[in-house]
Amino acid sequence: MALINCSMEKKTAVLTSGSSNATSIDLEIIPDAGFVIAARDFSAGANPDAAKIQSITLSDTATSGGPQNDGSYTVGNKVKVTVDFVNSHAFSESITFDINPSGAATEKHLVPIKIQGTFVVPGSPSKVTFTPSSVLDFASSGSSTDFYAYDNPGDIVTIMVMTIAATSGDFIDISPTIAITNSSEATASQDYNVERVETRDSSSRLTQVVYTVKLTVPKVDRTGDVITFAAVGEDIPGIENKIYGYIMDTRPANLFIINRDLRIFADAGAKFRIKMQRGTISGSTFTTDTNDGVYVFDNSKTTIAGIFEAATSTTTYPSKIVSDGSYDPETNPVTVDASGVFFKNIVIPADAESKVYRFTITPETGTTVDLNAPDIDTSTNPDVITFDITRRDFVTIEAASNHTVPNNAFSRTVTSTIEYFNHLGQSIGVTKPTGKKETQPNEPLNTYDYDLVIRDQSVDFHLPNQSNSYLLSDLNYTTTLNDGIIEEPTILAELRANANGFNAAEINAAESPNHTAANGNDVVSPIVLTLAQRQALTSKSSFNAFSFSDAYTVAGDDGHFKIKFFTTDATPVYKSQTILIDSDGDVAGGSEQQNTTSISSPTVNREFLYLSGRSLSVLKWGTSAMSVTHNLNTFAFNAAQTSVTTLQISLNISQNVQKFVNDLLTIAGYTNSSSFSISKQVSNDATSYSVGNITTATRAVKFTITGAVLDAQDGLPLNFSTGNYSLLFQKGDCSTELAGATLSVENSPVAVALSNGTAINRELAVGAGDPKIFSVILDFGAGALSSLSASTSYYIDLNVVHRLSNQYKSIKDMEDDYTLTAGGSGLASY
Repeated sequence: MALINCSMEKKTAVLTSGSSNATSIDLEIIPDAGFVIAARDFSAGANPDAAKIQSITLSDTATSGGPQNDGSYTVGNKVKVTVDFVNSHAFSESITFDINPSGAATEKHLVPIKIQGTFVVPGSPSKVTFTPSSVLDFASSGSSTDFYAYDNPGDIVTIMVMTIAATSGDFIDISPTIAITNSSEATASQDYNVERVETRDSSSRLTQVVYTVKLTVPKVDRTGDVITFAAVGEDIPGIENKIYGYIMDTRPANLFIINRDLRIFADAGAKFRIKMQRGTISGSTFTTDTNDGVYVFDNSKTTIAGIFEAATSTTTYPSKIVSDGSYDPETNPVTVDASGVFFKNIVIPADAESKVYRFTITPETGTTVDLNAPDIDTSTNPDVITFDITRRDFVTIEAASNHTVPNNAFSRTVTSTIEYFNHLGQSIGVTKPTGKKETQPNEPLNTYDYDLVIRDQSVDFHLPNQSNSYLLSDLNYTTTLNDGIIEEPTILAELRANANGFNAAEINAAESPNHTAANGNDVVSPIVLTLAQRQALTSKSSFNAFSFSDAYTVAGDDGHFKIKFFTTDATPVYKSQTILIDSDGDVAGGSEQQNTTSISSPTVNREFLYLSGRSLSVLKWGTSAMSVTHNLNTFAFNAAQTSVTTLQISLNISQNVQKFVNDLLTIAGYTNSSSFSISKQVSNDATSYSVGNITTATRAVKFTITGAVLDAQDGLPLNFSTGNYSLLFQKGDCSTELAGATLSVENSPVAVALSNGTAINRELAVGAGDPKIFSVILDFGAGALSSLSASTSYYIDLNVVHRLSNQYKSIKDMEDDYTLTAGGSGLASY
């Protein structure tokens, strides 16, 4: 690098030939017009002749050339280049020295920026060392962990070098990390560039990482940058005998006999014992059963009393039978062979609900448990591996009905029949879907359908809008899940002329010679059609009639028949039609289906209500019986519904997290929790709420949200300040008719409670009470729904937004992850 935006003068010194102890010469570096300089910005360059020149030093001609603490330079300052000759050298001839300092002058209007911060390493590093070097500390602070950069905006400076190395006999097991933060500036890390160089041994184990941290100087001063380094070392395998882990099916077991394999992985020569206790857990406390508490590892025993001893027993594996028939530990522990794998079959007889079997793998002297072993317990000495298997009984989910009528308006006496179907559509009769408590079943085996038929011989059934079919919403049924999780089914309520519903049909039994003759016949034979057959009749395409061939007779090759059926239109229509059927049961299509006429459908039998639930998926079985209960009083009325108009309004409410004011929304993790739920109630006056349908008289809907708990996976920061939290409600897309609806919160402001704020399991619970709840009011406005139609579907999208910061995300970060999203109305804050 040469001299930039500046120049250096030349000088000549006259000496007597042969003289020594020559006087030093001062040269000056002079800035160009409009520029300022300081010695700090230059280097002296190489010594062109060390035999004659003792040193070349740089200094400022002004008292303080700069930069000053405020970032300014001293106007008029020059850089003095002092060339000091070797005193003992005698000059005997003329000589020219090329002095080549390098550096750049600074434009007068530029003000250097100060960046101050600290770096942090673990206080007690595990088998690694942290060695900082070349730490830039312009201010020469007293702290060994401070850094101080002082340079022009846009310049790149090296802040420090950090060398992380494994201690002798170890390697870096958990790869080092570096995190750059600033509590007042969320985007500070973007100004840094980190270079990483790794060193590995002959076995490709990581032994050293060198970080070089560079900074692109920003445009404004900043303090409080923190660079945090982390790494963990581990012993090189083979130096010690270690237990590295185990494999066993630890999922909850049913109440029958258990037969599971235990495999333990360790270095050859590692020694350990296994203990298994039987007991119960309350909270985090395990209590061993007094009488049958310690496993004896004897698979020939077939009862709990035979295979477990009292809680005071010291029996571990390997075990042995002693003279009185009891068990003791063998003298020698398990010693792992050259394969590095130990195997043991564990058999436990049938046992009671909620019994817990606690396994403990304890190393003998000279053997240790690897710190990365699954289920390691470091609270004991020595470290051990501990895990549990729990007994879980089976639990069912049931489709039921609640026919209680509020205020004793009328009474119902009902009987019902239920039929369940598996994921293949095969009937399992009245057997309720069953699974193991607190387990997650496999797909698609966890999906069920059901048909529930309810009969009331004293009071008729009438559906909303006096329709013969009605698609239930979550305002019409309740779920009891007991910590289970389901995907709620699609439920259709129907009134039918008979049990076969729209598949019911009729055909005349005797054939006719042509379509005209067939059309003049009465239809008297009831039949049941499949959906495919109804679709074929609706579209006048060919199909086979074998499934109902007992109801008609073809004397010759073919014959004409009159048939009555429900179409497969969105609203099925009852029609009559003439068709041609041959002796093989094939029905001709096209022109051979004639005389199509809409006719009056069979009279609905209001004594029976048919409920069809489809795609009920169990995602997690609960702790006790689960149910979907259909609240008949909300949709199955005792009188004609001609004066009440029930509306089809889809209320789509989502739960979101937003880290910054201008950030994108992400789905809140608690929506997948068994403790989360939303209930809905309606009101005609926005004051008194009850469960029911949305009608033209409805004024408002209240959503009560339970179990809104944010955690680290939602982006909840460590040491989160609850003062930064905001609960917002956003109305998104909606039907034009609902554009005037407004959102508010009941009992504002909504309370929040932070727990374990410094830990990985930190949580922020939103709402009041136990469990935490809060309520959102969607107010359509007085009379806003009065003109809406029952035949039109409406919708409104609502967002609940948990905002974690009142700061804005940087433009660069927003551009990196921005995706175009539809706009909505503004956010209301509570």
